[in-house]
Amino acid sequence: MKVESWHRRHAVMLASQLPEKTEDALAVLRLATQLVTDFLAEGEPMQKPAPVVALIGGNECA
Repeated sequence: MKVESWHRRHAVMLASQLPEKTEDALAVLRLATQLVTDFLAEGEPMQKPAPVVALIGGNECA
């Protein structure tokens, strides 16, 4: 992927919001990376599909 100028702008915006301590800033970036790979990854569903309920049996009343 080619790095575009808008990528750099976003990086500057995010970096300006990071904590001052390097260790804390890197922890935040690791967590943000984890969020992107776990929840925003392309091609993966955002949620588990809902379970399907199927009727078994005929038209008899219980």
